[in-house]
Amino acid sequence: MKICRAPFRVSLFGGGTDFEPWYSVHGSYIVSFSIDRYCYVTIRKLAPFFDYKYRISWSKIETPMNIDDVQHKSIKACLKYLKIQEGLEIHTDGDLPARSGLGSSSTFTAAFLGCCHSYLGTKINPRILASETIKLEQDILKEAVGVQDQIQACHGGFNIIRIGRDGNYSIYRLNKANRLISDIEQCLVLVYSGIQRFSTDIQQEQLKALNQDYVDSNPLTQIHSISKKVSESILLDELNLHQLSSYLRESWEHKSTLMSEGTTKDKLLEIYSKAIESGAFAGKLLGAGGGGFFAFFVSPEEQPRFIKLMSPLLSLRPSISESGIESIL
Repeated sequence: MKICRAPFRVSLFGGGTDFEPWYSVHGSYIVSFSIDRYCYVTIRKLAPFFDYKYRISWSKIETPMNIDDVQHKSIKACLKYLKIQEGLEIHTDGDLPARSGLGSSSTFTAAFLGCCHSYLGTKINPRILASETIKLEQDILKEAVGVQDQIQACHGGFNIIRIGRDGNYSIYRLNKANRLISDIEQCLVLVYSGIQRFSTDIQQEQLKALNQDYVDSNPLTQIHSISKKVSESILLDELNLHQLSSYLRESWEHKSTLMSEGTTKDKLLEIYSKAIESGAFAGKLLGAGGGGFFAFFVSPEEQPRFIKLMSPLLSLRPSISESGIESIL
């Protein structure tokens, strides 16, 4: 039996600029970190005594005889990609719900692909695994996803990810001894909007912005500019939480313009406004938008009151996870 886990992530700056049409022209800067909430995958060999070859437990239970009958698209694609032929029992579990803006789709694929490698006796290499996860999601599953979620899930930690025009990336990692990172961890509160959404549907719409002329008014141009400024300031150790919060508020103004008009947008804007009125000094909707979790920054002494005021919405206070994809058995 093999058990692997990969962390969910919080992306602070640069979201939407990690798509090839953007970074191949402009490059990209992503500021993100992993949290101590995980996706777990368990794989064990299934003895040939049953009237099925696979037993797969996720939000449903599948017992197919043939791999082509597997309903979970990512599991099917991973098994075919690695040419695993023998019968398997597969269990997946997550600390947080899917479709919640925490990179859960890519985190699952990375965790499952890594667990398959571990099952086959291959040592998990974060950079290779990130590349394989990107290839599987983009080229095989044809999903509208960028590259930051796969990189963050595999490497873990608090990172500035620099994506070059050729798609290669470098990581500058900061640990909790850094004052800014410590302040971010202490002030972070995640609030669940209660709205689940498929990020690929939203990103298909937002990708249309990449086909527009790149003018100063383009929201992605502004988002990229802010992320670059934040990254450079962190590298120079010239940024504190107050300044970061100011950039976050500016970034939110641009990102909210990418949200589709309608009832869902109105509800999300209402949650954001309520959070600011309840004591948060900055925040953003995580992921592609359309629902899922918000990340807010609230002074530690104000957090109990903030969480009470945000009720009945659920809140949690995660820590930054230093680990990426890892085998735990």
